[in-house]
Amino acid sequence: MTIMDLNSESLKIQNPEFVVNELIDFVKDQVLNKFRKKGIVIGLSGGIDSSLMAALSTKALGKDRVFGLMMPEKESNPNSEKLAKKIAENFEIFTKKINMTPIFDSYGLYKTRNKIVKKYFPKFNKTTKFRIALSKNTKINSGINIPILDILHKNKNFKMKLALYDFLTLSAATTIKLRTRMTMLYFYAEQKNYLVIGTTNKSESLVGNFVKYGDGGVDLEPLANLYKTQIFQLSNFLEIPKEIIEQKASPDTWSYPISDEDFFYGMPYSEFDLLLYAKENNFSINNVAQSLKLEKDRVKQIYLNIEHKIKNSKHMREIPPKWNPIDSILKK
Repeated sequence: MTIMDLNSESLKIQNPEFVVNELIDFVKDQVLNKFRKKGIVIGLSGGIDSSLMAALSTKALGKDRVFGLMMPEKESNPNSEKLAKKIAENFEIFTKKINMTPIFDSYGLYKTRNKIVKKYFPKFNKTTKFRIALSKNTKINSGINIPILDILHKNKNFKMKLALYDFLTLSAATTIKLRTRMTMLYFYAEQKNYLVIGTTNKSESLVGNFVKYGDGGVDLEPLANLYKTQIFQLSNFLEIPKEIIEQKASPDTWSYPISDEDFFYGMPYSEFDLLLYAKENNFSINNVAQSLKLEKDRVKQIYLNIEHKIKNSKHMREIPPKWNPIDSILKK
């Protein structure tokens, strides 16, 4: 490959209509023939991935075989539910809304997190917003990840380092939201003899930016070989509402909103996708640095970080390993 191969056109789908039809055929075949189910259940978040998947599923199976589940809670962005309703109305699919706040509250989830935050920030009250972030110099272009507690209180921002145990507890009390939503999706899927369809794209899947047995707990992942920038392209092609396409992608699990680009990547999708594509296709560091006008040391570090993330998240994309008695016998 040459330097000129890596540019804004590198990931552009040349024939979006063909790809859309292939995805539609894939969904239809998997649901009706392989799984022998009557339809699909999808978690409608109001984001671009679930909106695109709702559009494709409706075209594949018809609106009567697609069931959208909206699962907001008190820390969700109110706009997310509004956009989820909009995409459901656009494609005339059945939906159900479940308020997840009482369920999360029954876990003691909010109390657990608030107790930790109050330890670091004694002024914490009901109006205080917070999130976990990474310090500016420790995102994907750095080899060390330093989580910080990022607080918004009375329109003022406060950042502080977290002890490892507190960080892990905050993370666990947040990822359980996604795992609980997964169980809801499967309840309705089994009730209706449907399957659960996923919305994870390649930019997330390859580097493990999803929750194992949470948003990664699905029967089918049609979008997992499409980069996020390609998700945008197909969404525009299928005329997904503009406000959904333009809304910043977010995990939507913190009271203080944060975008995926800021939380996971530390750079725009347009840049990260090209770097991920370059790493996958063995572009040299020199070529990437020259093509994207980046410093060689930064490209090298990003390459190492991507490689590290792919390796460490491998277990998230595979069936759990099983003990093989034959292997044990052969080792003796």
